Amino acid sequence: MASDAAQQIKEKLDIVTFLKGYLELAPAGKNFKARCPFHSERTASFMVSPDRGTWHCFGACNTGGDIFTFLMRYENIEFFEALKILAEKAGVVLEHANSPEERQFGVLYDINLAAKNFFVEELKKAAPIQEYVRGRGLNETTVEEFELGYAPQAKADALTLFLIKRGYKVQDIERSGLAIRSDRGGYFDRFRGRVMFPILNHFGKTVGFTGRILPQFDKGDMGKYVNSPETPIFNKSKLLYGYFASKNFIRTQNSVFLVEGQMDFLMSWQAGIKHAVASSGTALTDDHLRVLRRLTDQMTVSFDSDEAGLAA
Repeated sequence: MASDAAQQIKEKLDIVTFLKGYLELAPAGKNFKARCPFHSERTASFMVSPDRGTWHCFGACNTGGDIFTFLMRYENIEFFEALKILAEKAGVVLEHANSPEERQFGVLYDINLAAKNFFVEELKKAAPIQEYVRGRGLNETTVEEFELGYAPQAKADALTLFLIKRGYKVQDIERSGLAIRSDRGGYFDRFRGRVMFPILNHFGKTVGFTGRILPQFDKGDMGKYVNSPETPIFNKSKLLYGYFASKNFIRTQNSVFLVEGQMDFLMSWQAGIKHAVASSGTALTDDHLRVLRRLTDQMTVSFDSDEAGLAA
C-alpha cells in the first residue's frame, strides 16, 4: 500500500535534514524556522517540528503538512511522483508500483533515461559530431558532465526501435514525446540529426530533451532547436536548464545568472560561472522566477540583443 510506504519514508527521512536542501533553517527552541518559500516575507514564519515531522506557515499561507506535502507544493508535483522520489532517498522499495497513476510517471522516467543513454553512446560513435561539438567550444569534461548526445539521422526510427527492443511499448514511447505517429500508422523519432541536451528536473531525473540541428542537416524547413513536448513529467514553463547542477551555487552566492539556451549555460559553467541557469530560448515564465526566488532575490539576465531577447 502507498500509505504504508509513505509511513516508512517519513520514519526514515528527517524532515529538518530534507528541508535544509531547500531552506535556510535556524534553530528556534525545539523547532526550526525559516522564511516561508510559498510567499514573500521578511520575518520568518515558517516553522518545522522535527518531533512531529511536520511544517507550518504561521504567516500569509497559514498552511502546513509533512515532508510529502512540502515536496508536492514546492515542486508542483503529484503524490505518486513525490512518493517515488522520496522512496529513493529513503531506500524504501515500492512493492506495489503498478497502479495506473504510478506507472504513467515511472515508465516515462525510464524511457527518457534509456533515450539519454542511447544518445550518449551514439555521440561516442560519431567522430564528426564530436568535432562539431568541440568546434562550438565545449570540452570533453563538460560534454560528459551534462551527458550531451547525438540523435542519428540515417534511420528515421533508430531510437524508437532501440526502446521497443528493450521492452517499452510504442504507445508509451509516443507518450514520452520521443516518437511521433505518422499518418500511415507507423512511428518515427522526433529527434534526428541533432546534438541532444538532456533536461533534468529538480531532482536530477531526465524528463525531456532539447535537440540542436546539425548544420549539414539544416535545410531551413525545421526549427534549429526542438524541445520535447509537454508530458506528465515535462513542463518547459516550470524547468530551467542546468538548475539541478547550479542550485546549491545559486543559494551559496545568493545570486543567479540567467542566460538564453543550453549552449550559453554550458559555456558559462565551463568558464567557472556555476550559479547560472538557462531558459529554453526566451520562454521565461512566472514559474521560473518563483523557482529562482526561493534561492535568491538577485538576478543578472543575459539574453541575446535581438528582438526576441529584448521582448523577453
